[in-house]
Amino acid sequence: MSILGSPFCKIVREVLVELELPHIFRSCARGSPKRQILFEKTGHFQAPYIEDPNTGVQMFESAEIVEYLKATYASS
Repeated sequence: MSILGSPFCKIVREVLVELELPHIFRSCARGSPKRQILFEKTGHFQAPYIEDPNTGVQMFESAEIVEYLKATYASS
């Protein structure tokens, strides 16, 4: 997921760490071939992007990702 330094990606990374969720971070900095990989997979480039292998959920938009992560993985 994401562009290093993007404030939107940073928010998602912070929640992943806060919830102690194992994750793979893939930087898609300008000029990175990983941008094309994401484009081919989703039809456009936008970061952050997350795929949850536990649920099959794939989504963009940091606020929606944070809401999803907290609803799915936060302890009561």
